[in-house]
Amino acid sequence: MTAREHIPLKVQLAAALLQLPGDDGNPAIPHEHAKQMTADQIISLFHRDHYPIRKVDGGPDEPWNLTWRFIGPHKVKTATIDVPAIAKGKRIRADQEKHRRRMLAKTEPNLDRALNFLLPKRKIPSRPFPKGRKIRNRR
Repeated sequence: MTAREHIPLKVQLAAALLQLPGDDGNPAIPHEHAKQMTADQIISLFHRDHYPIRKVDGGPDEPWNLTWRFIGPHKVKTATIDVPAIAKGKRIRADQEKHRRRMLAKTEPNLDRALNFLLPKRKIPSRPFPKGRKIRNRR
């Protein structure tokens, strides 16, 4: 009996990716198409997505936090879910920091002048009332 031949990790990864189901439950890449592709071509159709913890939120590069997705759906998910959620997180953190600084300014009077830039400024219009033609009722 002879020893089995070594299967490279790239080929093993491509084989695992071929097992992923599509939207209809069948394999995402049909068997006939997969037979005509190399391992590199199969792998090139996918992106790694950090899920459930995004990379920008401190998500690790660990197997349990990586999900393989087709490139198209991954771009759609990033644009419609991830980017807005990241922006919302930044806005919330900025508001919390602004609030924290305002509370510190109340307890420490010397900080009051230094932190005046945090307060919203009123915008005074250049012309207080719109100048337009008056409409009169004529009888």
